[in-house]
Amino acid sequence: MNKLKKTKNLYAFLWEKSGGGEFKNSWHFNKVQEVIPETIIRGRSGIEIGSGCGYDTYLMAKNNPSVRIVSLDISDGVFKSKELTSRLRNVWIIKASALNIPVRDNTFDFAYSFGVLHHLSDPAQGLREIARIIKKDTPAYLYLYEDHSENRIKYLAIKVVSLVRYFTTKIPPKTLYLISFLLSPAVVFFFSYPAKVLKKFKMTQSLSQRFPFNFGTHPFSLSGDLYDRLGAPIEHRFNKEQIYSMLINCGFNKINITKLKDSAGWVTWGFKK
Repeated sequence: MNKLKKTKNLYAFLWEKSGGGEFKNSWHFNKVQEVIPETIIRGRSGIEIGSGCGYDTYLMAKNNPSVRIVSLDISDGVFKSKELTSRLRNVWIIKASALNIPVRDNTFDFAYSFGVLHHLSDPAQGLREIARIIKKDTPAYLYLYEDHSENRIKYLAIKVVSLVRYFTTKIPPKTLYLISFLLSPAVVFFFSYPAKVLKKFKMTQSLSQRFPFNFGTHPFSLSGDLYDRLGAPIEHRFNKEQIYSMLINCGFNKINITKLKDSAGWVTWGFKK
């Protein structure tokens, strides 16, 4: 089975298991908007690249009824998105790859993509596709994995997980999800809870941010994240310079790069030249 098909199957199972069904008051979109000093939703139409089960699509469309939101994903998560947004008239669902978006050039007033480009075989090609379908002088907002090259603890943890992933990517999605579910309490206990304790004290706040999985909230809160980390056939990670270079090379300017609050990863946005 090739990596593209593995990716589709991996996330189809995840969204079937944990996505859809009810409205979320807050999701990834809200965290991204918190660190961007401008409104993401703008103009008459926008697109979410890699919408998963549709929570962010729902939030954007529900709160902006005059803006058409196109929701694109390669997995069967699109059926969860369709179910979740069925009562919204400003949502269009597309099942397709971010590497070849079936939309004409210069169509959208903004693009948004959370945690998708780093799972593509060619992240730069995905970004070029985003640049192609948005209008001139309009923005793309992205969330990308960080390589943690400045954090020895997390950097080494990523290297270990990458070695383990060689084996775990061969495990069927259902079994891998069960393993991730069972692992979650241990990871929360040894990493998330100690990080939360350290965060309470001014002298150790910076140390708490260096802990892997410092964002876990309850024993099984990391099940989906572990499933993603252990099962993704393709995973690219970036430092700040690499992100800036990729956006420049793909036709963007006025580039900004920051981080999510209380979490890992880069939030970056730029405007099509």
